Amino acid sequence: MNAQIKRTLESILSPLLRIRLIYKILLANSALVAIGAIGGTVATVWHVLAFPNDLHYELIPIFGAVGLTLSFLINYGVLRVALRPLDRLQATVNRVRDGDLTARLVPGRQDDDRFTLLTETFNQMLTAQTEANQELRTFSQRILEAQEDERQRVARELHDQSAQTLTMMLVRLHLLEKSSEPEQVRLHSKELRKLTAQALEDVRRIALELRPKILEDLGLSEALAWQVDEINASGALQATIKTIGIDRRLPKDIELAFYRVGQEALTNITRHAGAATARVTLHRHAATVSLVIEDDGRGFDPARLQTEHRGLGLSGMRERLALVGGTLKIDSRPQQGTRVTATAPVGG
Repeated sequence: MNAQIKRTLESILSPLLRIRLIYKILLANSALVAIGAIGGTVATVWHVLAFPNDLHYELIPIFGAVGLTLSFLINYGVLRVALRPLDRLQATVNRVRDGDLTARLVPGRQDDDRFTLLTETFNQMLTAQTEANQELRTFSQRILEAQEDERQRVARELHDQSAQTLTMMLVRLHLLEKSSEPEQVRLHSKELRKLTAQALEDVRRIALELRPKILEDLGLSEALAWQVDEINASGALQATIKTIGIDRRLPKDIELAFYRVGQEALTNITRHAGAATARVTLHRHAATVSLVIEDDGRGFDPARLQTEHRGLGLSGMRERLALVGGTLKIDSRPQQGTRVTATAPVGG
């Protein structure tokens, strides 16, 4: 029986408790005024009829005391119930402030629609903050991995190319010291000149890959054209470049991001695509700039590659572009080539 009464009261009170705070207060005070008016009238009429010859001023302090007590109790109760969501919010904020990003605000069955919306918004903010922190940690880890990969690559190239060339130079110098015939001296000198030129070329190439001076001096178009010329000179494949609407320099951060994306994409084509040709297109529109790198190689499944690829690669391209507000799109199918499209906003 008690359970039935409790459910009945909840079914009656729940809709009232879910209305907005201002209406709760207005209804409570309206009910208080109505009760006071009716009760005061009834009490006054009874007192006049029961004691017609008495003065009735003594009812005033009684009515005042009862009215103030009822007003305090009713408003206190209404506000306690209505402001419970704020208490829950404060408790959740305290947990978050103490470092618990898993804390979430639990909505109450009696919350009005504004508190419900506040609860949803607050939880969404916490979820977004948690995801942003996770992405930041992942991004920082990838940056460290990329730095280590770059150091390893430079160290490997210095060891495999420049160091070997310098070692051969030392051997030729040693032979030159022992040579007594003019013909042998000329032969060793010629070899030394070739080795010196090769070592200088290796150092220059590594330095340009680390920080291309041509990008700083002449801009993105010329830097990408230099990349294309290097690929053509290597004989790995035939590459072309086309620029549209590039009548002035782009912002430095966009130039660097696009250059690294183009460098990585062309490197992937050279090493992995098995392509015969590659096409690079740099196009500036009114408020955007796009870089498209296409090849006729073996292609791949982008979804599968994203789960397997590490280091700079595709994830590195996306992260570089994200730093300048850009996006990366990969279109590829096995045996049908690959199309890499980088897009970023630029000023008018």
